[in-house]
Amino acid sequence: MKPLLSALVLITSACFTCASFAQPHENKRTSEITLQQALSLSLQQNPQLAGYKFRRAALSGEQMTAQLHPETRIHFEAENLAGSGEFSGIDAAELTLSFSSMIELGGQRDARTSVVTARQQQLESERRVAVLDLVAAVNYRFIALLAAQEQVRLEEEAQHLAQALADSLVKRVQAGSTPQAELMRARAALARTQIALDKARQQAQEEALFLSAFWADATPDFTRASGDLFALTNPEPVANWQTRLAQNPDLALLGDATRLRAAELRKAESESKLALGWNAGVRQFQQSDDTALVLGLNLPLAAGKRATGALQTARAEQDAAQFAEDSAKSQLEIRLNQTFIAHQQALNETLSLRDRILPLLQDASRATASAFEQGRYSSLELAMAQRELLETRAELINAALRAHETRIELERLTASAPAQELAE
Repeated sequence: MKPLLSALVLITSACFTCASFAQPHENKRTSEITLQQALSLSLQQNPQLAGYKFRRAALSGEQMTAQLHPETRIHFEAENLAGSGEFSGIDAAELTLSFSSMIELGGQRDARTSVVTARQQQLESERRVAVLDLVAAVNYRFIALLAAQEQVRLEEEAQHLAQALADSLVKRVQAGSTPQAELMRARAALARTQIALDKARQQAQEEALFLSAFWADATPDFTRASGDLFALTNPEPVANWQTRLAQNPDLALLGDATRLRAAELRKAESESKLALGWNAGVRQFQQSDDTALVLGLNLPLAAGKRATGALQTARAEQDAAQFAEDSAKSQLEIRLNQTFIAHQQALNETLSLRDRILPLLQDASRATASAFEQGRYSSLELAMAQRELLETRAELINAALRAHETRIELERLTASAPAQELAE
């Protein structure tokens, strides 16, 4: 498991679109957590992943059973006893001790083993899908925590601006240059900022708990995620993602399902073939005190006809599995293209807000504040300029969040971590 953990942590950390994180000392408790630490804890301690070892052990037992040869039975028979006349008592009894078993002539044992092997491969693919889902979910929650932290910062800034405006209006009201109503509105707006700030802090706490739940920690010792929500990587061409779509773990799982159905069909076909029963033993004649060998063979009648229903079921299930695999491929291609378009849109929106719109609004807000201090603008105009700036910053948070989420979805669809590492 350790090679898998190290590979996943390294790759997802590299692909993750946050900035590089400072690594704290391993033995030092900290109020911040990095993505690498969250992934390591989740992959090591996630309860759902731990359950796969029990399913693996169960299939190992099934494989041992499938590899067994047909059982050998011992039989004891007593004839011609406790009857009437010369057969009364046991003096005329015939006692037979024999052994019996089956000779499988249709490759039944290999077919049984192949079914269990296919189920083991399917289980490993399920575990790999679970690992990739967990990695994606941890990335989602880590990003959500970063976004919640940015929202807290935004609400703190809103409260600071509202407080500064209210303090400024107090002086103006006292000087008689501003109506009392403007001060009351400013104080009401300040009270609302406290409500919004409390909600943002609560959301950040909830996101921290959601994150720690992946490693079953109800009382996490961190309060913040370490990273930069607005540090975005350059987008890859859609052709690169389409090329890697063949690595999609869900397709691999569907492929395993198809192979399992094929193995089950071979097993059904083998069971329709000849299996020869035999028995051999010794018979003792009490009356003459003689012994003789007993040999026997038995063949099932109409075995192929009796297996017709099972064969039809197995073929239909194999066809259904193949159809599901083929359908999933086309659906995944559509989903990949849709996700890529959404990622491009979110990335473009983030860059436009961050690099073009916000700087203009920041300059406009500073100019409005300066004009307000000079008495050329009212408090309402200043509040509107500040609100527009804060709302745009909130849009930037949401756009960056979508850009990260769609990038994570693209990585999940294309299984960014090496398949050989995930299978270990």
